[in-house]
Amino acid sequence: MDEFVQAHRKIIVDTTLESLKKHGFGAEFFSSREAACQFIIDLASDCETVGIAGTHTVRALDILPLLEKAGKTIYDHWQYNFGTPEEIACRKNAMTADLFLSSVNALTMTGEIVNREGVGNRTNSMTFGPAKVMLLAGRNKIVPNLDAAIARIDEIAAPIRARSLDRKTPCAQTGFCMDCDSPERICRITSIIHRQPIFTRITVGILDEELGY
Repeated sequence: MDEFVQAHRKIIVDTTLESLKKHGFGAEFFSSREAACQFIIDLASDCETVGIAGTHTVRALDILPLLEKAGKTIYDHWQYNFGTPEEIACRKNAMTADLFLSSVNALTMTGEIVNREGVGNRTNSMTFGPAKVMLLAGRNKIVPNLDAAIARIDEIAAPIRARSLDRKTPCAQTGFCMDCDSPERICRITSIIHRQPIFTRITVGILDEELGY
């Protein structure tokens, strides 16, 4: 890798980690997926239950089989059909798990965590309910500020996610948010976590690769 590109990436990551820590969040940098997995396993050592959001980033680590092998009960709503009583119950169980795992739509270099979603269980679980929250993000999720975070969601995260869910929304066709009124719209809730919530311990892990939407 070009040394100047590497130096630039380091500045961005280091600045983001420092800002997150100033805002009360735990903040970690992982040079590999293996290192991230080990951190999560250690974090879950005193946990009996683990909830997971609808996240491609965390699942890419293949962490769930490791947690199951360690004897943890996993609440994963992807095991059920969308909107069924079993799926909704699983989402609710994840909201009170000992540990909740998710990714984010954007991290700002100024230390905010920004997300947008349709149901609300992910953003709820990040802020109150689980004893511990682990948010994992590839370095591609880092943006300079809140305006850039919203732009990233509008132009990258939401259109790709809508397409991955086979939603018939305008953004899935145009590639950017149209602020639609489609019944299949997935952008219904926007959450900005400015500081560590009073009763919830959040750790943000930045992985040294481009991962997730």
